[in-house]
Order: sequence, then C-alpha cells, then structure tokens
Amino acid sequence: MPDSFPALRDRLTAYGVTVRPRSAGRVMADRGPAFEIRRNRRSVREIFGRAGPSASDAGALYLDTETTGLSGGTGTTAFLIGLASVEGAEVVVEQFFLHRLSGEAAMLEALHDRLAQTTTLVTFNGRRFDWPILEARFIMSRMRLAPPDEHHDLIGAARRLWHRPLGTYRLSAIERAALGIERIDDVESSQIPGLYLEYLHTGDAGPLEPVFAHNHHDVLCLLHLRRRVRRWVEGGVDPPPPIDWEGLGVLRLQAAHEAGAEAALVRALEVEEDPAVRWRIAGRLARLLRRGGRWEELLALWERHVGGRGSFRVRALIETAKVYERRLRQPERAITALEEASQTLEWLLFRAEPQAPALDEHIRWRLARLRARCGRARMRP
Repeated sequence: MPDSFPALRDRLTAYGVTVRPRSAGRVMADRGPAFEIRRNRRSVREIFGRAGPSASDAGALYLDTETTGLSGGTGTTAFLIGLASVEGAEVVVEQFFLHRLSGEAAMLEALHDRLAQTTTLVTFNGRRFDWPILEARFIMSRMRLAPPDEHHDLIGAARRLWHRPLGTYRLSAIERAALGIERIDDVESSQIPGLYLEYLHTGDAGPLEPVFAHNHHDVLCLLHLRRRVRRWVEGGVDPPPPIDWEGLGVLRLQAAHEAGAEAALVRALEVEEDPAVRWRIAGRLARLLRRGGRWEELLALWERHVGGRGSFRVRALIETAKVYERRLRQPERAITALEEASQTLEWLLFRAEPQAPALDEHIRWRLARLRARCGRARMRP
C-alpha cells in the first residue's frame, strides 16, 4: 500500500523518529476522551526538605508546556501542559494532555478554570513562549485567557546568574551546574514534537511516557529554582559557584537589597579580569557609593580597582577628578588627576586609539575650566 502520509513521514524522519508502518486500513479514530488530566502528589518535605514551603511558594502556580513546535506561532499547539502547586502538605503536579487535536477547546476550557484560580504564575521563558502560545490557542478556540496579576519568568534571573560562567542559561544546564540535579534518560526537547506527531499517527502513547516525565521534572525544577534564586537575591545568601557575581549584584539591586548588591559587586571585581567588564562593574558599584556619600571609598574604587593602563585608567582619573571637584571641593587635586590622565592619554593618541581624541578633548575642556576657576580664586582679595 502506498504511503498515505509522505509529508508527515518526512517530518518524523527529520526529528529522528522511526515510524512504524500501519496495518492496512488502520486509521486512528477520532473518538474517546478529548484529553486527560494526570495528577501526582508528593509531600512538601520530599520537595522542600525540613524548611518547608514559604508563603510565596504556596501561593504560586508553576507552568511548563510541551508543544508541536519549538518556534511558537499560531500554528503551534500545546499538547501537554504541566502545572505544579503547593496544596497544604503536598506538592501537586497536574498534566493536561491532548489526546486528539479536535479536543483542544475542551482541554483549554478545563485549563481556564485552573488558571483563573491563580494570581502568581512562575515560568521559564514563559513570557516569550508558553504564555503567548496559550493566549493564541485560547483565541483560536474563541475563549479569552486573562493574564495573571504577577508573572515571574525565571529566565531573566537565569541569564544574569549563569549565562557568562556556563555559556548558556538552558534549564537543563542550570540544573546540573547550580542545583546539582542530573536527569537520567531524559528526552531531548527537540524530539518531543516528533514523538507527539508519531502518537497522532499511530495512537500508541507508550513512546510519550518520557515526555510526561520530562514535563513533570520541568515544573518541579521551577519550584527549586525559584526558591533558591529568592534565597540568593532577597535573602542575601551567597550561591555556590559557578555564578556571575555581577549578575547577582544587579538582581539584588532590583530587589532593593543594596548591602547584598554591594557585596556581590565587590566580589565580581575581585574575580573579573576583563578590563571592559571591570569598568562596567565599577560603574554599578560607584552609583551605590555616590548614593551613600562615601567619597573616600569612591576614590579608592577608581584608584585600586580600575587602575592599570589604557583608556580605562584615563576614565578612572577623570572620575577621580569629578569627586575632588564636585564633592570634596578640592580643585587643585582634581587638576592633578586630570594632568596625570592627560599624560597617560599621550600614548593612546600616539597609537591612534579610536576613543583617544574624544577623551583628550574632554580633559582639555575640564582642565581649562578648573584652572580658570583656581586663577580667579587667587585674584580675590
């Protein structure tokens, strides 16, 4: 019998899925339940340990989807939607699974009732992927999905904390390196759409069991990740390596934890070697010191931590001159710092560094203004 689904067979092959030929005349019937909901309950002690869940843990809904495509768009269907929540002494994982595409509206209606009960949603890349897909599918089913009052997308924190040290901020990489969790026999995300297409082709749900396990693991990982990020950011606890200390400092600043942010930024300066990154970190730390009026510490920052040679040394001397002039009212010392910056700049001008002419013009302008001011001060009786 000729292949009735050549395009589908080609897609499955591209996904690395081995397609078993059908028996003659076999067609997957559009009958039976449109969807199912699997529920799994585990004790909070098993998930959170002795500390138990916090109030924010108990009030949030954790969401992850498995879809028919990884690029999003209105043609992408979420066929498995995992939800995790804390209910009393238990962590409950619910998985909404779409048996057949024609039953999507029925599944979304049941899902709507569940999502309507939450005010805080936690996802990983949910703002750009999971939630827009769900919104689109609700619209196509002529239903409306109201956004939650709070949506905490953990991918932003993951990017700040792990992108530079790990070279990625994929959830699986963060699990291994930061959370100490190693998945065994996990299915690759790129294979999941093909496995579901094969299920629609054959009606055999057996190969989808690893997908259910993958999704179950993802939503539980969100609980662990959010809990630890909150402890590191809001609680001021230092995380284990590998970690981007500058990123941690930025997150603590966003959480209004300035003391913890300063400690993280100082740590970042101690371990960072790239001059451009050191300059950026020093700028963040300088803003904290300015807000506290800690001028002597600010001078020490520019001298010790952003010293060295090149354009960054010139910029540090310019910043030093600003502190002497504007805050400590010592224009002579500001002039001394600018003169040193001018001498350092001569080598950069000789090498035709692109930023050197602009720095030279700025230093000349600032020196002329300060010298004129000091001259007028000497002429006064």
